[in-house]
Amino acid sequence: MRRALVVTFLVFTASFAAQDTIKIAPALSPEQQAEEDYNTGFSYLQKGDYSGATELFSKCLSVKSSFDKAYANRAVAYTHLKQYTEALNDIDQAIKLNALVADFFYNKSLIYFYLNNRDSQDVALDKCLAINAEQPDAAYYKGLINYERKIFDRAIGYYTIAIKSRPGFAFAYNDRGSAYRANNQPDLAISDYEEAFKLDSNQVFILNNLGSALRQKKDYLKAIEVYSKAVLKDPKFVLSYLNRGVSYFELGDLTGAEKDFEEALSVQPNSSEAYNNLASVAIKNKDYKKAKILAGRAIELNPNNGPAYYNRGICNQMLREDQDCCADWKKALELGVESARSFVFASCSN
Repeated sequence: MRRALVVTFLVFTASFAAQDTIKIAPALSPEQQAEEDYNTGFSYLQKGDYSGATELFSKCLSVKSSFDKAYANRAVAYTHLKQYTEALNDIDQAIKLNALVADFFYNKSLIYFYLNNRDSQDVALDKCLAINAEQPDAAYYKGLINYERKIFDRAIGYYTIAIKSRPGFAFAYNDRGSAYRANNQPDLAISDYEEAFKLDSNQVFILNNLGSALRQKKDYLKAIEVYSKAVLKDPKFVLSYLNRGVSYFELGDLTGAEKDFEEALSVQPNSSEAYNNLASVAIKNKDYKKAKILAGRAIELNPNNGPAYYNRGICNQMLREDQDCCADWKKALELGVESARSFVFASCSN
């Protein structure tokens, strides 16, 4: 399971010191007012007043047009306002003024992240790491990009850099664990998930991931124990009900599996995966009519649920509705369910 990302920009601290208090303040010079505007804009940025921050950084820059940090921080504010063109213009200006600040390139990479432009994000991260090879956030995002591209060894390498640079980086341990799991190295995944949970025991998704690594090793009893801790921690965390149900299913405990899949539906009534998993239980119980209804509901909720087409195909075959089963297996194969291939080859002539 992949968690929802929380993207954190690096902001650049106010560089102007406050002056000693005097009884009668003279009128500020334009230069002093620009410094005051920058400091106040920085405060607004930290408080989340992004419109106010952009206005104040703009006032500062109208006087101090070569102030790189003001451009960089205004870029952060623009990004939060979803004004990505303005954000890119500002961060590029900051880089033009000072191309040796690694964190400028890191912030530029996050703008591209929001734009879902992974290639440009990757280039910006490389430039950041060329200046500071141990920048943990940049290394972490390089890990994410390589994970998305299914280059798991490289992802593991970047996550390792992030962890070495920031030993308490729980999310890097978690995501390296996911890369190990995708690389079929469940023991290393388990070790990383355990460390991640030690560092941040509030994150229920880490427990869920740990359970999934145990399930990958076919240690279903331990997986059930971990998933149970996850649902106790967050009774509305649907994935742990689904995954615990699958573990019960693998152990042949159809009653336990069905109970968990129904519990998942009580939390998330439109869960296509839960309906399809209930269909799998019904198929095991040889109740093909019920299973077909459940798989059909899963498909209604998610027309791209390949396993649901596969299950409905089995139901159609057992119910002697051969033409329908071929259509379903072909659709399942189209959606990446490789186990449907042998059924298509054996049962479908065209």
